[in-house]
Amino acid sequence: MQSLTSFLAYLIFLTSISHFAHSNTVPSYPTPTQSQICKLDLSNELFGGVNDACGNNLDRSRCCPVLAAWLFAAHARRALEISPSPSENSGGDLPMMPDDSQKCVNSLQDSLRDRNIIIPTPNASCDAVLCFCGIRLHQISSLNCPTAFNVSVSPRDRNVSGSHKATPTAAVRDLEKNCRNSSYAGCSKCLAALQKLKVHKKEGESDRERKMYNRDCQLMALTWLLRKNKTAYIPTVSAVLRAIMYSAHPHDIKCSPDQENMPLAVDSIKFVHKSSSHAPSSPFIKLFWAVIIIVSQIILVSL
Repeated sequence: MQSLTSFLAYLIFLTSISHFAHSNTVPSYPTPTQSQICKLDLSNELFGGVNDACGNNLDRSRCCPVLAAWLFAAHARRALEISPSPSENSGGDLPMMPDDSQKCVNSLQDSLRDRNIIIPTPNASCDAVLCFCGIRLHQISSLNCPTAFNVSVSPRDRNVSGSHKATPTAAVRDLEKNCRNSSYAGCSKCLAALQKLKVHKKEGESDRERKMYNRDCQLMALTWLLRKNKTAYIPTVSAVLRAIMYSAHPHDIKCSPDQENMPLAVDSIKFVHKSSSHAPSSPFIKLFWAVIIIVSQIILVSL
């Protein structure tokens, strides 16, 4: 009798640690000892959306906009944070360096691999995120976007770490109402609203440089939108990103017709919501309860 009770307790212990190991909780990035490693807010929506758009084949117009939108959403909290300068706080984070995009990609790929989600690659020397899709992550502190964000703040508005969030301008806040609809008309309306964020070329600045700066500021504005509500804006943002970053005619940026917009992130979100509400039970859990029933019957008989 005592041995059966001990065996039952042991099974319960195994189940508890197994359930913990397979929990859907996504660990935050980075750990406390990794202050310079990329911070991503990963979610089950992201994993489902990326898998649905990119898991089967690597199509630039289908996979890349969704992958970029979810990665911008995961990085949004960090991207919009302005850390104190080294002169204010020698222990503060430095502005994002170029190789930080690679760190973020590594974090994302590790998390995808842990969930058996594999994004195909064009070849061994070209990854999907940086090389094939050309996705780059920025922090607002490394950009100059006066028409989009106000980065100055009074000392009383800083948090305990000394950092603060960039304040969006009225033009960026207007995106909340102009980017709600992911249809062709809605995408075009959102794209038109983004054009208001452009800054005219400065003296000594090339057309290419100004175009890159304007695009980065537009992407940061979309990142702010995803920070506000990623589930609501992912479909429109992915459609707009396809127009901005993956158009077949880069000099004529416009949204794709409705029949070409789908399936993008809209289907991805529906897929995630459906799968999360009908998540299958772990085989180990089923086996555990079967053993519990058998052992319980044995205990009752022995009594």
